[in-house]
Amino acid sequence: MPDDIKNLSDEEIARRFREGEGRLFDELYRRYKEKLRHVIYYYVGDSDEAQDIFHDVFVRVYKHIKTYRDDKPFSSWIYQIAVNCAKNFRNKSTKKELIFERGKEQLQNNFREGKFALSAEDVYMRKDDEAQFHEAVQRLRTKFRVVFLMRYDQQLKYSEIAEILGCSERTVKWRMKRAIELIVNDLKQKGIL
Repeated sequence: MPDDIKNLSDEEIARRFREGEGRLFDELYRRYKEKLRHVIYYYVGDSDEAQDIFHDVFVRVYKHIKTYRDDKPFSSWIYQIAVNCAKNFRNKSTKKELIFERGKEQLQNNFREGKFALSAEDVYMRKDDEAQFHEAVQRLRTKFRVVFLMRYDQQLKYSEIAEILGCSERTVKWRMKRAIELIVNDLKQKGIL
């Protein structure tokens, strides 16, 4: 992509794509692929399902770009599509929720690559703590988990989360506070904190 495209706002790229500059879709994809994959994965807890949902999100973005309003942040619009697709999956799914593997895999990779030197006991304890943390997040009710992950993982502002979820910023802040309380209580019960 030429440098001038990389300097364009998401909103400008979306507008120009909508007006017929098809090559700009690749830039939107590049900007959002990792962020959306993480949100979706944390929402559904299964990497294969998350990948399918991720592709569905971009198909919907491509098909429905004409419904995007330029006066709103593009990020809010695309996150709303991702959250809705993930919710639809969860509502239709009868599968058991899966435990997050991402943290454990990262820890294993770091250890294999020698990025830190820990005893075998330390590695086991960290893997277990990481797994317990992810399980605690997974056990949160959906409305708390989504806010927690958008804030913690995606580092979105409360105002952005509120717009994506269609609720007040005050509600988002309360849900975040409650999510943290629930995670801490869960980890205390497990003897981790």
